[in-house]
Amino acid sequence: MTDPAFAGVLADLLRRAEAAHLAYQEEHGPTDWPQFYAKHLVAALGEENYREEDVLTALLAAASAHGIHEAQEGKGRDEKWPEWYAEHMADRLSRQWYLDQALDDEF
Repeated sequence: MTDPAFAGVLADLLRRAEAAHLAYQEEHGPTDWPQFYAKHLVAALGEENYREEDVLTALLAAASAHGIHEAQEGKGRDEKWPEWYAEHMADRLSRQWYLDQALDDEF
């Protein structure tokens, strides 16, 4: 089950990542958006809590699922994508974090 508070935080961070990414691209040119967003999210959430590769994996899974969702809806760009991604990512990242913690505690 998705933690609504965590999903809300992620949605806000995704909006901020989008704004930062657009500003960065305006000054420096095109970049790999998933990597940029993952770095932004990890910096905000804390490197001690999340690994960039886990956030990137969750982000790419959300992007893929959202692309299918948008195609099925047939309405073009979904302006509420941050909320959609956040719900998808929150569940995956929460499970991953708890799994990592459990494994660390065992050893």
